[in-house]
Amino acid sequence: MKVVSTGRAQLSWSSRELADGRRVYDISLDQIPADEDQTAIICEWSFPIRDIVGKWHPNCRYDRTLKADWAHGDVSMSSVSAPLIVFFSEDGMNSGTFAVSEAKKIVRMNLGVHEEDGTMRCCVEIQVGASDADHYEVSLLTDYRNVRYEQAIRDVGLWWEKACGYQPAFVPDDAREPMYSFWYSYHQDITDEEIEKECRNAKELGFRTVIVDDGWQTDDTNRGYGYCGDWEVAEKKIKNMKQHVDNVHRLGMKYLLWFSVPYVGMYSKMWDLFHDKLIAVDEEQHTGILDIRYPQVRSYLKGIYVKAAREWGLDGLKLDFIDEFYERKETPKANNSMDCVCLQTALGKLLGETMMELRKINENILIEFRQRYIGPFIKQYGNMLRVCDCPESGLANRVGSIDLRLMNAYTAVHCDPIIWNEGETPENAALQIVDVLFSTMQFSVKTAYLTDAHKKMVCNYMEFMRKYQTLLQESALTAEEPQNLYPEVSVRDDRTEIIGLYSNGRVVTIGTQQEKSIIVNGTKAEEMYVKTGRETVATIVQMDCFGTVVKEETRILSGITSIPCTTAGRIEIKKEKMEVVS
Repeated sequence: MKVVSTGRAQLSWSSRELADGRRVYDISLDQIPADEDQTAIICEWSFPIRDIVGKWHPNCRYDRTLKADWAHGDVSMSSVSAPLIVFFSEDGMNSGTFAVSEAKKIVRMNLGVHEEDGTMRCCVEIQVGASDADHYEVSLLTDYRNVRYEQAIRDVGLWWEKACGYQPAFVPDDAREPMYSFWYSYHQDITDEEIEKECRNAKELGFRTVIVDDGWQTDDTNRGYGYCGDWEVAEKKIKNMKQHVDNVHRLGMKYLLWFSVPYVGMYSKMWDLFHDKLIAVDEEQHTGILDIRYPQVRSYLKGIYVKAAREWGLDGLKLDFIDEFYERKETPKANNSMDCVCLQTALGKLLGETMMELRKINENILIEFRQRYIGPFIKQYGNMLRVCDCPESGLANRVGSIDLRLMNAYTAVHCDPIIWNEGETPENAALQIVDVLFSTMQFSVKTAYLTDAHKKMVCNYMEFMRKYQTLLQESALTAEEPQNLYPEVSVRDDRTEIIGLYSNGRVVTIGTQQEKSIIVNGTKAEEMYVKTGRETVATIVQMDCFGTVVKEETRILSGITSIPCTTAGRIEIKKEKMEVVS
């Protein structure tokens, strides 16, 4: 390991081995000059590329390929991703995991193939930048253990929480309940009457929480952000917000409201006040991006959210576009009117102060963040992490939700809201729900589009998700073949295992320790192939996507067995006798 600093501060570092075999490099800077804003710490090392088939990081999405060392690398900061790289083998073992304790400032991790000698050339750059103190500490974690890649990721999460002090925000039980979202179903075209009518219908399907998205604050429906910033209710749409929220509460539903945190629109009244306190301007979206290094900007934003929660009785907030808080070339340098020089430090102040005030109003306040701001620093302030927009893409929703689940043992993970065409069959629509089985479901189909068959299917999976909520949402995941975008995902406890199957013809090996194995069919295949390690007498129940029992039988499972199934249905295997059958 080579460690250097680009600034004039005094650098020192040492390494230590943890009890589990991982190694930590502790690095510190002292006497950091107050006038230096380009200070960086650079760590370099290499290791042989052996048994590596792909690379996982929190924002990789569909690209798990190895990159050359001359590539740009992966960037993280408090508002974007997390400082973590995991290399894995073809059979899902850890081939090298690397993480940084600095989850607030900008970190660039460029770990790529050095073509000349077949080694992984590694360079991690921590941009300390302008510092608010003359001392700085950071740690680099390396993990070459022979463990599953999922465990390597989980152990980094625990390291961030226990050793680095990033304690996740409290997660109320309601954060794991299925939610109805108005975004895809209505976009900005909403009224209080329509919202309340849809809430009544959604409640009948089993939804207990609603998220009202963009549109409540403006009569404009052009999908831009030119009118954001005032956060006053558009009275043509919602006549009395407090009365409206109370009406939804009387239905037995909780109410979350959307805010785009960084934006102050060019057509808003606040533009004149804040047009000179921006980190950038987005001409296409007709909006500015607020510079939260100014205390008056943070005070204004905090006041908006606290006032909304207190006066309207909101149960939560969807705080959107936080990943816009990063410095551009045109971002002004820090000046004497700012109370901190680092934008990411300012974000921590904004969210920390806001959450403190919101929890005084409601200790179970729900706060939704969205990919890409999903790292350990940001999780201190939000208790729901949602997959980024991927309408009608079950694949993207599955990959996004599994990626988030792998890195989050505690924070609730939500899928992007489920939508489908009005003419879609219940079976095909159900495939999207099966794709997000291991997350909290958000749903955004107009209830007027739903036939009785659609409703029966949705209610079936709502009941299934609630019955096995803890197992599905909080148990450690096994996500096979990340290089192939997770064709098989499973969770298990002492009594039950649930397996999501997303590839035709795949042989599923069921456990011998659990009494029940449930295999959910995320394909259109008409049969599943189940492998047992020993002969087992089992009752097999085949159910369709509506929860209707298609067939029930007792069979002896031995070796690989073919079992009929239906699109988006499931089979439940209850082992009657675990001993070998003679």
